[in-house]
Order: sequence, then C-alpha cells, then structure tokens
Amino acid sequence: MESVGPVILGMQFEIFLMVLAGVFYLVCAGFIWKPYREEKNELISALFVFLLYQASSMFFMGIEMHTMNMAYGNIAALSVLLGSAYMLKFPLRALSERVRKISFLLIVVAVLGIFAWFMRSPESQMQIMHFTLWYDLIINGVIVGGSILLLAFMATERWNRVKALGGGGGVVTCCVAANTAMLSGAFITSSVFGFLAPVIILGTLGFARKKQREALGAKQ
Repeated sequence: MESVGPVILGMQFEIFLMVLAGVFYLVCAGFIWKPYREEKNELISALFVFLLYQASSMFFMGIEMHTMNMAYGNIAALSVLLGSAYMLKFPLRALSERVRKISFLLIVVAVLGIFAWFMRSPESQMQIMHFTLWYDLIINGVIVGGSILLLAFMATERWNRVKALGGGGGVVTCCVAANTAMLSGAFITSSVFGFLAPVIILGTLGFARKKQREALGAKQ
C-alpha cells in the first residue's frame, strides 16, 4: 500500500491511523464502562462490545499491515467474528432467555467454524480479512446497526430514543461507511468514519444520560 502521508513511529500514515483508532476505541470503551455497569440493558451492552471488538480488530489489523504477519490479521478477524456473536443478541432480544442463550452458543460455534475454515492454509488465511470486512458490514452494520436504529423509532421515551439513534448511527458509520471505504481502497476516508463512530456513540449517550438525570432531579 502506497502511503499518502508522513511516516509516524515507523508506520505509514494510514496504518498509524488504524492502530491509533484501535487505541481510541479502547479508551472510549473505558468511558462507556460506567453506564454499562449501571444500566445493564441490551443497547449499552451491545455498544460496549462493539467498541471492544472494534478496538481489537483495528489495532491488530494495523499491526498486521505494518509487519505483514498474518497472525495479527487472524486475531483481528477473530475479534470481529466473536464480537458479532454477542452483538447479534440485540436483534434477538425479543426471544426468551433460553432461546437467546442457545442461539448465542450456535452462533459462536458457527463463527469459530468459519474461522477454522479460513485457517486451513496460508492461501485461505490471506482471504480472511476481506471476508471479515464484508461480514462486519452486513452482520454488525446492517443487521445489528439497523435493529438499533429500528429501536430508536419504536422507543417511547425521548432520551432512550436519542441513545438508540446515536448508538445505531455510530455502529452503521463504522461497520457500513468505514468498511465500504476500506473495501474501495479509500483508507483515509475509512479512518475518518472510524474515528467518528465512537464520538457519535459517546456524545449522544452522554447527552441523553445528562438530560435524564436533570429530568429526574426536577421531579424530585
């Protein structure tokens, strides 16, 4: 890949941005830890896992591109596959707890099977990252992100609607917009969308939580 920017810390500019994005997502996951512990609902859980698996995926994808060591790319791909298994709990939230647990286990087995299939040879391992980008786009971006946005339109409480809009918008921005740009070779554009996604999530989540606390204080 030909760099269009300066070399930073020995990395091409685009690769440095990807590694930096991974660190940024991890920091953002730290900020969402408190609401994750306090609210314990499907939306916050899905967003927390989204930030974690994207942090791992982006960081190790960048390291793989820098070192040309496929092992790091395999870790990045596995992060997306396992992250999707948990994220898919969100569209299935209307099902019974037992069905959701069984579905989760079946999805984990399925994604591990997909990963094992790609690990069968060095040639197939070289294809896993391209597959993972499409998989992340469709499963986490369209299906999970779309279901979060659908929740926003169905929510009756104003600030829960804002949380869902921001959360779904952030997931779609990263998994659909950033991945589409990456697949087309627009690495800088992909990085812009990648950095924008957690900002949208944390900004709307923080704003909505603040307004909810103000409304609760006014009632008291």
